[in-house]
Formats: sequence, structure tokens, C-alpha cells
Amino acid sequence: MELTIKLFAMLAEQIGPTVTVTVSTPAAMVKPALSQRTPALKAVINNARIAVNQEFIADDRQVLQSTDEIALIPPVSGG
Repeated sequence: MELTIKLFAMLAEQIGPTVTVTVSTPAAMVKPALSQRTPALKAVINNARIAVNQEFIADDRQVLQSTDEIALIPPVSGG
């Protein structure tokens, strides 16, 4: 299934605001699919949190639908 993932912070700066990846339905497949496309950012991608329909998910086994809004948000710091 093709999913469009919204990216934020450093990921958006390096890759762009959105990216389309082909994954199987569990949310756990989003990070590996994106890491395969951009291996240099694998560490940042692995530390990012996945949000589905504007809520962070706690279970990477959540089944995704093609209509879900998916975001990948890396750790950020502020002062």
C-alpha cells in the first residue's frame, strides 16, 4: 500500500515536507521503508515518533489504512 507521510523538523528540511512510501499495513513498517530511501538519516528516523490521524501511537503494530494521516516527528529541542 502506498502511504504519504508528513515529515517535520530536520526530516522535512532534509527530505521535504512529505514523502510517499510503499509499506505493508503495520505502522512498524513505516520507519524501515523511509530508512531504505534515505539511509543517511536512519538514526533520526529510528528515534522519531509516528503519529496517525494527529495522535502519537504507542503500538507499532497498529494497522494503517490508506486514508490515515501519517506523520513522522523527530525529537526536537527548544529553549
